[in-house]
Order: sequence, then structure tokens, then C-alpha cells
Amino acid sequence: MLSYLWGGKKEANSTPENENPELAMREAMDAHGDFHTRIDGTLEYQDFIVFRAIITRQSGRLFAPKRAILNERKL
Repeated sequence: MLSYLWGGKKEANSTPENENPELAMREAMDAHGDFHTRIDGTLEYQDFIVFRAIITRQSGRLFAPKRAILNERKL
């Protein structure tokens, strides 16, 4: 999980991540399969952790160019 979140070591037979972060997010969610919910509509804990890791990784990729520009201005 952490290697996915931080872009760590990749498996030898893995396919490259999609260039578009939104499409990569959708592919990762499809690869996970069904997210199980409780009767009140909240996600099960393990599914929530996976969901959060996918969203965090792809949002970091999406906003990386803007973050780099803001960091450059900040310095």
C-alpha cells in the first residue's frame, strides 16, 4: 500500500501508470474491485484505506506541476 502511495518499487510485470491521473485513479479503483460498505453507507476500514491511498496518489500527481510553481515562488 505505501509503495503505491509514494510511487516506490514497481513489480517487474506491472504496466506503466496512465499519464492522466484521473484515468489512472479509475483504473486503480477498477483493479481493486468492489468497495464494501456497511449498512449506514460508510466504507469498510480496509476499503477506505485503499480508496484514500488511490485518491492521495493521483491527486498528488495531478497537482504536482502547480505545487512546483508555488514552491518556486515561495523560495
